[in-house]
Amino acid sequence: MEIHVQNLIRRIGGTEVLAGVDFEVNVGEFVALIGRSGCGKSVLLKHIVGLMDPDGGHVFMDGSDITKMTAGELEGVRRRCGFVFQGGALFDSLTVYENLAFALREKSGLREEDIDEKIQRILGEVGLTGAEGKVPAQLSGGMVKRTALARALVMEPEVVFFDEPTTGLDPIIARTMLDLFSNCRRKYNISGIIVSHEIPEIFAIVQKVVMLHDGKTRVAVVEDGKVVTEDPILRQFIKSEAKGPVQYE
Repeated sequence: MEIHVQNLIRRIGGTEVLAGVDFEVNVGEFVALIGRSGCGKSVLLKHIVGLMDPDGGHVFMDGSDITKMTAGELEGVRRRCGFVFQGGALFDSLTVYENLAFALREKSGLREEDIDEKIQRILGEVGLTGAEGKVPAQLSGGMVKRTALARALVMEPEVVFFDEPTTGLDPIIARTMLDLFSNCRRKYNISGIIVSHEIPEIFAIVQKVVMLHDGKTRVAVVEDGKVVTEDPILRQFIKSEAKGPVQYE
């Protein structure tokens, strides 16, 4: 799925959180969405999937403007999207298997044997074979993230939105998860937006970086894990430099 955010504006409590956001996500492309804590990254994601209405601007998905869609039309678009949340957002009382089966039973119309085949295949791909009967309280942090990814993939999305998906993981597990995300992108040709503070690690799996700063976006391509930019604000942020055009408190 192709996404085009065009001059997106949103004011909250008198503050212009989004002040003319512009960027694109091409089909099969992963984009890292970075920026200071509280700068509006999660707010931006909510606008892209139609959970919040902008004060101005547009969000196009495959050429269709979601800011003008009815509730029914939006539901159709969201069925083409997957979500991986920071804390996993799993159903605590359901097993890993039941967490994956829930949406399939509600939305897909598949027979139970087809649901089972699909779930077993996806669990194998994310390294969770044998964990079907565990509930979230029995899972490690990495297993929770894998389950969240599997739940997104089982619905065969065209784009996946990741909201700080490696928060709380140790560096080795976090890198393993990033590699898993990248492998899934290539295998399924999915697009993705990843909100992340894992810098520079996140640049190893994305093709573009979008920095949200003062309500606007600074965009650069990523080549071989390195951000190609002469933008002084973007360079300062990704290099974690205290001195530069922006003074961090």
